[in-house]
Amino acid sequence: MQTYKAYSYRWVVLAVFMYVAALTQLYWLNFSAIDTYVEDNLHISAFSTSLLALVFPLTYVLLSLPSGMIIDRKGFKYSLSIAVIFTGVFSIIRIIDPYSYPLLLISQIGISLGQPFVLNAITKLVAVWFPQKEEATAVGLGSLALFIGMVISLGLTPVLVDSLGLRSMLLIYGIMGIAGTLLFFTLVRAKPPTPARESKEEEKISIREGLKGILRIRDFVILGFVALIGIGVFNGLATWLEKILNELHGISMVDAGSISSVLVFSGMLGCIVIPMVSDRIKKRKPFLVLASLVGAICVIVLMFGSGYAVNLGNGIVLGFFLLSALPIMLTMSIEITGEKYAGISVAYLQLLGNGAAVAIVPVMDILHGVRGTYILPLVFIAVLLVIASAMAIRIRETGKTALAPV
Repeated sequence: MQTYKAYSYRWVVLAVFMYVAALTQLYWLNFSAIDTYVEDNLHISAFSTSLLALVFPLTYVLLSLPSGMIIDRKGFKYSLSIAVIFTGVFSIIRIIDPYSYPLLLISQIGISLGQPFVLNAITKLVAVWFPQKEEATAVGLGSLALFIGMVISLGLTPVLVDSLGLRSMLLIYGIMGIAGTLLFFTLVRAKPPTPARESKEEEKISIREGLKGILRIRDFVILGFVALIGIGVFNGLATWLEKILNELHGISMVDAGSISSVLVFSGMLGCIVIPMVSDRIKKRKPFLVLASLVGAICVIVLMFGSGYAVNLGNGIVLGFFLLSALPIMLTMSIEITGEKYAGISVAYLQLLGNGAAVAIVPVMDILHGVRGTYILPLVFIAVLLVIASAMAIRIRETGKTALAPV
């Protein structure tokens, strides 16, 4: 008779994953945090600077499904080994000539190639190492790492460049990348000595077979639309929040930056608390519905709530509920589709979300140009969130028992 055991070493594996995941976000935004400095010292345009960050979502859209297939066929460790090699090598290459734009762009592309192999691997890692009762908590911690990387990149990068210079900043980040590679190959194991839960024998599936398998499941298709709206809306808000606060409420750039930072910190807290509560009460659906509803209400408050204090409080509530929906969605994806499709299902959700982000950000800008105010773009995303909430209501609860594909 098969015995199942949750080994304490699972937390070591998850911690290394979190470190590598945080690095991907650190490298993604490090030049966005110093865009003016980069433009002035490399003598390049604002668009050229934006490409150093834009290559990440673009590469993600291209590689999301192939990386998900590799994760399902080869396992999470194989996938992460690809990621840490790309991340470590290209983070060091940037140091060769920090003021060569072509070299920096090539390096950013190289690092971005590894990102999908990290972000799409979390549910597979959790399915291998963690019992089902800890599923949402573990996925939540993995998602938390992404926000930690963002905060460090946006907060620490300007300080390092201002005090030590661009080369030193890249050297420090390069050392962090190599450290991640060494930690991974030293500490991460493909699976525990005995399974943490009951699992089916892995099958080798193609992208076509994987998509066919997950897209025939009604609840997962609906979840995909919820992810499309949720991730797209967050990217739209993150891109334009400073300008929205300044235009509608006269909030300065510095205060708007504080609100944005607090929003992300609150989201980090939500990624810990909400999944833990979800695991305890064995329910996912209420938190997914709540995230969209609270998000819509907060967007309405953003339209009319004036003053720094009101918008700071609104940012705290918005971040806590909206960002915490990510680990809940990822957990539901594996509970709906099963472990067999863990990689491809997450890849599909992330693909939809990143694709929507590419569309929603410019649409908000176009709507702003219609009347010269951000009221219309905010109405647009509030309506989207209400639609997402209505769609989430139609998904069957997955917390108590994982749904079997039909």
